[in-house]
Amino acid sequence: MPQLRVYTLNDLTPEVRAVTFAKCSRSAEPFDVIAKEVSATKAAEFHEKWVVGYGHSSVAEHAILSLAIENISILATKFLEDTRLASYTEKSTRYQIFNRDTCYYPATITNSPLANDYREAITGLFAAYEKLSEPMAAAIRQKYPQKPNESDILYKNVCKSRACDNLRYLLPTATLTNLGMTVNARILEHTISKLLSSPLVEFQEIGEQLKTAALKETPTLIKYANKNEYRANATVALKALAQELLPTATPAKTQAVTIVDYDRDAEDKLVAALLYPETNLPYQQILEKVKSFSQTDKEKVIDRALADRGQFDAPLRELEHIYYSFDILMDYGAFRDVQRHRMCTQTNQLVTTAHGYDTPPEMVEFGFEKDYTDALDRAAAAYQKIAASLPLEAQYVVPLAFRRRTLFTWNLRELHHFISLRSGQKGHASYRLIAQECWRELNKIQPLLAKYIKVDLAETGTSWAANLKVDG
Repeated sequence: MPQLRVYTLNDLTPEVRAVTFAKCSRSAEPFDVIAKEVSATKAAEFHEKWVVGYGHSSVAEHAILSLAIENISILATKFLEDTRLASYTEKSTRYQIFNRDTCYYPATITNSPLANDYREAITGLFAAYEKLSEPMAAAIRQKYPQKPNESDILYKNVCKSRACDNLRYLLPTATLTNLGMTVNARILEHTISKLLSSPLVEFQEIGEQLKTAALKETPTLIKYANKNEYRANATVALKALAQELLPTATPAKTQAVTIVDYDRDAEDKLVAALLYPETNLPYQQILEKVKSFSQTDKEKVIDRALADRGQFDAPLRELEHIYYSFDILMDYGAFRDVQRHRMCTQTNQLVTTAHGYDTPPEMVEFGFEKDYTDALDRAAAAYQKIAASLPLEAQYVVPLAFRRRTLFTWNLRELHHFISLRSGQKGHASYRLIAQECWRELNKIQPLLAKYIKVDLAETGTSWAANLKVDG
C-alpha cells in the first residue's frame, strides 16, 4: 500500500506551485514529479489558457504572495483590510509613537485653496499628540506604580501602551503606517481592481504598486487586474440616488449598538442544523419536527452542543446558519479593531465628524482635556470646510476619536469569537464596550443563545460607558 506523504513545495515560484496543484486533477503523478515538469514558461502558458482564457480562477488560489506595504494612510489600511480572505498585520497605534512627518497629503487638497486648512489641522493634532506624550506617560506611571514582581522592561512597555491608548485618539486617518499582507493571487486580483476603481488617488496608487510588485512573482495571474467600471459607476450612481431620495434626512438619535435584523426562528433553526448531520432527513422535515419539540428538548440539544467547550474550543460550524445584523456607531480607534473580524459582511459609511467624538477618561482625569478638545475641534472645523467640496478627501483629516457608523452582519459562530475575544479585560475599553453591548443586545432577544457566549462583563469605567450614550 502506498505510504502517506506530506511535504512542502516552498522552493517553487507561486505560479509554478499553482500549476503543480492544478495538474493533480488530471495526473496520477506525485506533486514533486509534476513540479519538475513545469517551467515558468509552461506555468504562464497554463494560466493564460485555463485561468485567464477559461476562467478557472480557483487555480490562482494556490499562488500565495506576502506583500509589504509601507507608508500607507490609516484610511487606506481599512479599505485594504476589507478584503476578508487575506491575512494582515499592521503597525500598532498602541505600541508605537507616530510623528507629524508621516502623514498623507492628498494632491487634490494641497493644490487647492484648502491646503492651509488641511495642513494646520494635521499640524494641530500632532502638536497636541507630541505635547501630551511625556505628560501622559508620567501620569500613567504615577497612577499605575510598578508591581514588585514586574520587570522594568515589562512595566515600561505596559505604561507605553496605556499612554498610547489615550494618545491615539488624536491621530488623523491621514497618519502613515505599515501593513503586511498575505493573500492568494485570485483575491489579490480582486483587491487591486477594487483599489483601482476607487475615486481616491492614494488608493489608486496603492493598487498600481501592488500590481507592479505582484507581477514580479505572478506575471500572468495578476496582469489583467484593472479598474472595474461597473464597481466605479455603481458607487457614483448610488451616491446620486442617496442625495436625491434622502436630501433632507438627518440622523435620528441612536444607541451605539443596535440589532437591526436577525433570525426570528434562530433557536429552531439552530436545533435543526445541529441534528441535521446525524440523520438522513431533509432539513425542512427536521425543522418542522423541531418546531413541535418542547422548550426543554430544544435547550437540551443546544446545551449538549455548546456547554462543554473548553477555553479555546470554537463552537460547532452549524452556528453559521444563524445571522444577526448590527448597526454600530463607534470611535474610529475601536472600529480599527472590530473591523478585523472579517468573517462577516461589513458596510461602512464615510469617515466624518457628524457623530461627535469620544474622550478617553484619563484625558480628563489627568487634566489634558482642553489640549485634546481644542485639537479635535480645529480638525472638525477643517473637515467641515474641506468636505463642502471634497468629501472623500476630507476623510483624511478626521482624527480616530470621531465616531463612524458601520453595518455588520455576523453569523452566530463569529459572534461567539468576536464577543469572547473583544470583551476581554486585556483589550481597549472602547471596543470592549462594543463587544459587551453586542452581547447585551443579543441577550435581550434570544437569551438562550446568548448564555453560551463567553463574555466578560467586567466594568470598563463609567466614563467610557457614558460614551455609548450617543446621538446619530
